[in-house]
Formats: sequence, structure tokens, C-alpha cells
Amino acid sequence: MKKSILLAAAFGLILAGTAQAQDSTTGSFNAPAGTGIVGSKHDLSIATGIGALYGQTDALDRICIYCHAPHHTLQQADAAGINYLPLWNHGVTTQFYNTYQSDFGDGPDATGLAGVGVTSDTAQFADRHLFNGEATIGEPGSVSRLCLSCHDGTVAVNEYGFDPQRAVSQGAGTHFIADQFKIGGGGNLTNHHPIGFDYNDVVQHDDEIADPSTVINGAGAGAKEMTTIGSLLYNGRMECVTCHDVHNTKNTGETFLWKSDRESGFCLTCHIK
Repeated sequence: MKKSILLAAAFGLILAGTAQAQDSTTGSFNAPAGTGIVGSKHDLSIATGIGALYGQTDALDRICIYCHAPHHTLQQADAAGINYLPLWNHGVTTQFYNTYQSDFGDGPDATGLAGVGVTSDTAQFADRHLFNGEATIGEPGSVSRLCLSCHDGTVAVNEYGFDPQRAVSQGAGTHFIADQFKIGGGGNLTNHHPIGFDYNDVVQHDDEIADPSTVINGAGAGAKEMTTIGSLLYNGRMECVTCHDVHNTKNTGETFLWKSDRESGFCLTCHIK
């Protein structure tokens, strides 16, 4: 009887391990929010992450090496104008991006709103939804270009390592990001939330955008510290990391979001609707 139980338990562990491995190779491996990079979708090792999907060959099966290294990392002169390089160890994109463009302009006028009961007083709508009027969208900033260096599909996920003396730190650069995770392919960011714009500029021209002092998470979140919109802006601009905690350390939401978007809670943190 004991032998049967042990065999059943062992078989269960094998099945669990197989399921975990299967998840990791399909890119669905996902550690719980706020528990660290190990086991998350940004864990590019083979043992605990999705490295098998991307042909990782690091002899020590490290997690951090695909983005960061302690020595011989990229310098600005080699990084296509990117000026934010946190000991960066991955190839960087040189892609030019077409970004989201709002059609609201200076806001709807009375003519456009006549069908919904508004026939006058266009002034009350004149400051609504301004985006490309005074608040102009620029190119993604340096911190976002680091994210896009995998996600736009122009640089291989396993293109890393710039120390010529250590082949152990170098990737072959042959495996590109899976289509379901691609963002900005072909330089097209027109159907994605805009990044690279001055958040305060938008706040001044749109009363439906929350103040930078607004708390994103932390309130009532136990061990998580208070995180505000403003603390997640880079040089005052909204970037990829304004929404996503790429290391999965202080976020409380799914897919690296700083806060869960259940019932649109994350969207409604910034967008006052």
C-alpha cells in the first residue's frame, strides 16, 4: 500500500513538473505578483523560467545576465543614443516608432455632440481630451527602448553579452520574441497606449487625467509601499515602466502591472471616468 502511495505521489510530482515546464516553454510561466523575477515571464533562465523557449546557452543558467552584467556592459556610444543604461548587457533597438495619435484634437464641438443632447456651450468641452494639441507624443524614451529591444522583435532575446574575454556571457542572438508578446513590431506603436509624453503637460490640458501625486498601490496592500504616478515617471514622462514593474517586486497586479486591472481599477487610477 505504501509503495503504491509513494508511486502515485512521485507520478504526481512528475506531472506537476511537466506542466510547469510546459508552461515555461509556451511563455505562460508566471510567478505571483510582487514575488520577484524568479519564475516570472522575465526569468530567462532554463531552470526556473522561459529560457528554453529562447535558446539560452548561459553556462551558469543565470537570470539577470540577459539584461544586466557587472562588467563590460554597453556604453552610450554603442547604444543608439540611449542614455539610460543600467549596466545594460543586451542588444538595443534602433527602430523608429510611429506612436499613438489621438483624434480628439481640441475636443468635440457642439456640432459633433448635437446627437447626444448638446447643442451649445462648446467651451465646456474645449479642454477635454487634448493630447496632440499642446501635449505632444514623442518617441519612446531610453527606458522604454530597453523594453522594446526585446519586445519589438528587431533584436533577438538571446543577443546579450559584450565581454570578448568571456564567451560564457554571450548569446547567439538567434531567438526572437514570440508573436504574442511582441509590441511595436515594424515600428508600429499606433495601436498601443502612448508612451514618451510629458505627463504633467497632459494633466494641465485634460481634467480627466489624475494628478501625479495620486497613489497607484500601497494603500491597504499590506507590505507594499506607497507608489504614486509621479514616482513612476521618467524625466516627467510616461514610459513602459510607468505601468509595469519589470522585475515583479513591488507590483500588486497581473502581467507586471503596478496594480491589478480587475474591474479596470488600474486604468481608472490615471483616467478619471
